[in-house]
Amino acid sequence: MKNTSKILTGMFLSLFLFTSCEQFKEAGEAREIKSLSAVVTVNLNIGNAPTPESFNVRLINYEERFEVTTTVSANSSVKIGNLIPGIYTVTASSEMSKDGFTYNYSGNVVNIDIVNDNKEIDIEIGSSKSGALIMKEIFYCGSRTPTGGSYFRDQFYEIYNNSEDVQNVKGLCIALLNPNTATANLPIWPGDDASDFVYASSMWQVPLDKDYLLNPGESIIIAQMADNHKKINLNPSSPVDLLSAEFETLVKTTSLISDNPAINMQMAFWPKQTPQWLTTVFGGAFVIYIPSEVIDPSVYVSPIGRTDQNYKIRIDEVIDAVELVGNANQVQLKRVPSVLDAGAATVGGTYLSKSVARKIKTTLPDGRIIYYDTNNSSDDFAVMDVPEIRRNGAMAPLWNNWK
Repeated sequence: MKNTSKILTGMFLSLFLFTSCEQFKEAGEAREIKSLSAVVTVNLNIGNAPTPESFNVRLINYEERFEVTTTVSANSSVKIGNLIPGIYTVTASSEMSKDGFTYNYSGNVVNIDIVNDNKEIDIEIGSSKSGALIMKEIFYCGSRTPTGGSYFRDQFYEIYNNSEDVQNVKGLCIALLNPNTATANLPIWPGDDASDFVYASSMWQVPLDKDYLLNPGESIIIAQMADNHKKINLNPSSPVDLLSAEFETLVKTTSLISDNPAINMQMAFWPKQTPQWLTTVFGGAFVIYIPSEVIDPSVYVSPIGRTDQNYKIRIDEVIDAVELVGNANQVQLKRVPSVLDAGAATVGGTYLSKSVARKIKTTLPDGRIIYYDTNNSSDDFAVMDVPEIRRNGAMAPLWNNWK
């Protein structure tokens, strides 16, 4: 009886081992993923801008954190191999200088499914000149209070003179674009020329009462509320004191909101006002520009099938654009045309007391810093663990006598 039991036990053990080996073999085969390839073609639509010799091409699978880079010549194609299956954002960019100007070239396509070999991808490339004024640092995600509450009044936007010349910010507008947050459901705008514009849901303007000159290396701070947010009655855990800000977007005073030393910006367009200009802590899309015409808030446009009011801004008037999103996976939910911003920046969450700031391109002999402005916020910006106004030695303008 014992011998029979041993024989049966041995048979079952052999069968188990054989089955297990087969299962491991099948599991190993299941993990073998066939690499794929794609053919990327760049088509230039750059008007009279000079043509660069080559473009940097990036294929990014955000879900798998997989990225491949290569280069391609103008108006030509490149085959890229060793790709894993998935959804990709594909960008092409370049930069060149000529006749004293820096030209940026960019284009992108998003939500490209690469699941079959030899996927064909076409990218249209646009061009723009680097703006003298750039959005240098943005603190948008808010902070936590000592008790763990949410605090958002400490948002700020820093605009920096990145050029060699004095700039006048008189009449400069900062606009929050529609849609306010990243989404796959983009509005459809009326008109054959709809793609020539971006559309603001709200907009503030530097007063037109006088010149506001900004020397190279100087910056202005636009604060939602230009106060010391570390005060006991506000948020002692806030990372910023904004009392030295040049401008604030004051709607009205309350028991908490004061009319601070900062100059009050003009509410240029905001159909649905709230007690303060809170832009989404999930990351909005912003442009700055100086209008060529007087802003008339009664002249607005609504997306097809909707009634919300928006203000049209010509793309060729935009000085700088920055797209912000809630997390890295939302970079493919583009709202801003790629000619203005081919990527997006993010701190990766809300109420983190973090900001995004431009990366340093070069430091001049006099100590003045030039920042990256390739019209791709994915490349140009980095996350800062502590927001800071006038980081890296940026100066306040001389006319700010309350700094």
